[in-house]
Amino acid sequence: MVNIFYIMSAVVAHVNSISVGMCQGFSAVLLPQLLDSSSSILVNNVEASWIASLGVVSNPLGALMSGVFMQTLGRRMTVQLTAVPFLIGWTVIGLSTDVTYLCLGRFVSGVAIGMSSACYVYVAEVSLAKHRGVLSAFGPIFVSIGVLFVYSLGAIMPWQIVSILCVLTSFLSFLTVNLIPESPSWLASKGRVTDAGKALMWLRRKPSVADKELAEILNTLSVNGDGGGGGGGGEGAERTAAAGPRLRDFLAPAVWKPFLILVCFFVLQEASGVYVILYYAVNFFQVAGSTLDNNLASIMVALLRLIMSITGSICIQHLNRRTMAITSAVLMAVSMAACGTYQLMYSALDVDDRPFSWVPLVCILFNVSVSMLGMVPLPWMMIGEMFPLNVRGIMGGLVPSLGYFFIFITVKVSPGLMSALETDQIMWLFAAAAAVAACFCFAFLPETRGKSLHQVEQLFNSPPANGTGYPEKRFRPKESAVYSIS
Repeated sequence: MVNIFYIMSAVVAHVNSISVGMCQGFSAVLLPQLLDSSSSILVNNVEASWIASLGVVSNPLGALMSGVFMQTLGRRMTVQLTAVPFLIGWTVIGLSTDVTYLCLGRFVSGVAIGMSSACYVYVAEVSLAKHRGVLSAFGPIFVSIGVLFVYSLGAIMPWQIVSILCVLTSFLSFLTVNLIPESPSWLASKGRVTDAGKALMWLRRKPSVADKELAEILNTLSVNGDGGGGGGGGEGAERTAAAGPRLRDFLAPAVWKPFLILVCFFVLQEASGVYVILYYAVNFFQVAGSTLDNNLASIMVALLRLIMSITGSICIQHLNRRTMAITSAVLMAVSMAACGTYQLMYSALDVDDRPFSWVPLVCILFNVSVSMLGMVPLPWMMIGEMFPLNVRGIMGGLVPSLGYFFIFITVKVSPGLMSALETDQIMWLFAAAAAVAACFCFAFLPETRGKSLHQVEQLFNSPPANGTGYPEKRFRPKESAVYSIS
């Protein structure tokens, strides 16, 4: 029987992801309205690029803040605090009377986007290994819902009304987080074993399952605390965990290896153009020469993102992470190469005179679809499962901050890139980056499907001599680490 409370925790934690999608998609409907001659706030191209990019430039700040908050205040509290800058940012945007207030609102809401990385860490820690993938995939689904929401409303309403409606989602998120417990792993890491047991009982509803999981958490904390010794948990584990991470913890292979992998993954993700299409959807379709109404095409992009996010959540429960990432990257490369070839062949002709004028639209929509199967969601989902518990909060803020910084660079330089390069060159650039990403995932991306967070940590330790894929020293819960919470 499915535990509805367990699923509810993941859903509630990811409500902030709807606001993330709204913010990411908002510039695609805001900028065309601002650039219209009848707009109450007139902007030039430079100001428009700043309005779009300021929704991203503050993302790293928010992510770093979330890392500190997760480590000190807790995962659940950080998820709830994420809704506050969303509320402030959307309100300022909706009431804006000039460019300055628009930029301020975008900056503040961008902080909230960065803080939302806490959702993935929380969900990873409250999930069972067999369900972690699909529950983490709720995040991309909710982001896609948010993008579809603003694209659809932006096509029929002024941006001021759209932004005020977005406030309601932030308010809903702030309230509903009160219904879910704090992460048991974080509570145990602070020595609050009794509270961790109560949280596990709320999540699992079975004393035997909760007892076993608490024992594993305490044993993992003890092993990390003594540098790999076999401490048996209990008070020693609590004292070690409560002391917090030390410098040597960040120098361990289980930390720097996944750090480098995820940073490289993010660089290749941005270079493949997925966020260029998201932030500049309307403009991008104009550049690509699509004959379809640009707002309608943008809504189609958002709808496809949602459908493929749901499809990806189903696939991630049955397919390996590496397989999905490689397949996604290869198909993205093919779609962009096909679009680039078309542009190279027919760019000299007027849009109305080009044969098969539907090709650019199909290629872009196909690219968006396959990106949602791996390249877009996986690096965000894997942040919460690839780092050890004692540094997961800090690294869960640091890595997203770098990912968001790369997005900012991409969004900021995109208008200049579209002006400096021919359309076919842009497409080929995206295709090349996706091809490199496929090779990278094949060579370096670890497989985490179905593994507990402790097993994932062990993947990055010294290679074993027995060829099993894990070190000789396997994890075994100690008798003394078992706490009864029934």
